[in-house]
Amino acid sequence: MSIEFFTRLPLHGETQYLPGDPRNRGDWHRGGPSTGAVSGFAVGDHFTYIDYLGQIARAAEINGFGGALMVNAPTGEEPWTVCSLLARETRTLKFVTAFQPYHYTPWVAVQQAATYQRATGNRLVWNIINGGSDAIQRQVGDYSGHDDRYARATEFMDVVRGYWHNENFHYDGTYYKADGGGLRGPLKKAELPLICTAGSSIPAREFAAKHADYYLMRAEHPDEVRALIADVRERALKYGRHDIRFGLSIDVITRETEDEARAEAKRFFDEGVARGAVKAVAAHAGLRTARKLSYEHGYQEKAENPGYEDFFIHPNVWAGFGYIGIPPGCALVGSYANVVARIREYNELGIDLFFLAGYPHLEEAYRLGEHVLPHFRGERDGLVKSTDAPIELRAVNGGPTGA
Repeated sequence: MSIEFFTRLPLHGETQYLPGDPRNRGDWHRGGPSTGAVSGFAVGDHFTYIDYLGQIARAAEINGFGGALMVNAPTGEEPWTVCSLLARETRTLKFVTAFQPYHYTPWVAVQQAATYQRATGNRLVWNIINGGSDAIQRQVGDYSGHDDRYARATEFMDVVRGYWHNENFHYDGTYYKADGGGLRGPLKKAELPLICTAGSSIPAREFAAKHADYYLMRAEHPDEVRALIADVRERALKYGRHDIRFGLSIDVITRETEDEARAEAKRFFDEGVARGAVKAVAAHAGLRTARKLSYEHGYQEKAENPGYEDFFIHPNVWAGFGYIGIPPGCALVGSYANVVARIREYNELGIDLFFLAGYPHLEEAYRLGEHVLPHFRGERDGLVKSTDAPIELRAVNGGPTGA
């Protein structure tokens, strides 16, 4: 089975320590004295946090990662802007920009993406997200309900594909309408970005089944991952799609020995408990509308004062990051050989794309590139775009969708 590796860029600050700790690099901390590199950044400084992200991106490329995920959150840098800046500092690295259909009209997204593709040699990947919290959505002005957001996203991608592949596209939907637009001239030569999406709710799975090249998941127990892959594959068949693929986001704490890796995991865990991170996570749990993962339900069943070792949900798969509020929540913890074995296990379940990152991101890009990625050189073939037949789009008054 083929395999590919991307990493993740920390658009809301480095996380060598807990988020917001002034010892972290960058200026994404709570203020006051800081020992972190480039902290105290002011507009016009000769070296900024974006420059640090550039260092990580170049390190990822040097060490053989195929791309980098740009997480989108109201508390961080805007992903599309950052990936546009960093594309000119790298040669082959792909950038996965996460955004919501609420953020753009389909035409603006199409025009921006086509321009980006032309400028970078088709190195843009889209991660279509729809928000996991109604409260956060309202903070940015979106009052649509959870299921409505996915219905809107489905139409958004219908219109995006229509604009991309037709010069005279027509569409009459609930959320979007089009009357004759489409890519023309040199923009037509650009490739539609690969489409990724995530979300474990039923509407999220349906959206992925219809439109995603890659359905992305947070790590869970392998049995849960296997079941979710089977469900999404079955849904994709309804749309005549036989080759939807799957990605997994998981952090990595790896060292020469398993004991060394576990000691680093324990450092994070003990610090999080001491600083009250667990209570903060619990206080915000009610704001989420996304499905809880299997291990998140288990948090309530832990002992009153659980130890870091209680959060191993599978050999070398540690859910302690989620307990202390560091997303995506799970990490592979172990020796280099342990991590390679677990990656192969998830790959056998059907995971083709792994988003791997460690803390701090810069040094860990080298660690992963030197000790983990080389084990998979013969199996890597890059990202693959779906070759399924195009999906039939709804048309205006029953007429053709494009000319």
